[in-house]
Amino acid sequence: MQLHPHFLFNTLNGIVGLVRDHKNDAAVSMLVGLSDLLRHALEHSDRQEVELNEEIDFIKLYLGIQQMRFSDRLQINFDIDPATSKALVPNLLLQPLLENALRHGIGRSADAGAITVSSKSENGSLLITVADNGGGLPYDWQLKTGSGIGLANTAARLQQLYGENHRFDIHNRDSGGVEVEIVMPLKISEI
Repeated sequence: MQLHPHFLFNTLNGIVGLVRDHKNDAAVSMLVGLSDLLRHALEHSDRQEVELNEEIDFIKLYLGIQQMRFSDRLQINFDIDPATSKALVPNLLLQPLLENALRHGIGRSADAGAITVSSKSENGSLLITVADNGGGLPYDWQLKTGSGIGLANTAARLQQLYGENHRFDIHNRDSGGVEVEIVMPLKISEI
């Protein structure tokens, strides 16, 4: 339930800008996207874990709004192994990771950027990665000392749900940008 206020403010300011520019169709699309996103978040707020495919659906709503904001500067790629689509993951796990990739990676550059979200099963575990091609982390950055609220909450939730049976790693990619890796037990929903 902790959608960052700056996301809401940025979205509302984006809508106001579209209205002022008389781009009413785009403003309506952005409002509908925000409404769908908030409805989805509220409908699933009582669940600690959701299926990965539900989490991806939520992220697509979130990224749809962001793509309107970033226009042609943002490319999103999904590489979700179908065998992991019913895997259980913490509810709203990916949103703060994508928000960081957008805000600190793509948003700080005038160039076009790309974000890739992927999943696969590996030795009884679920591996999820979120990677961007932005500017990367400072060389001395550490999760314990450099994380904001979203990353700290994500780390705490993973610890609470999986104890020592998980890994949460954030590092610079050799090709540029940042990659977040999460490894957790692979639990398949029986619903």
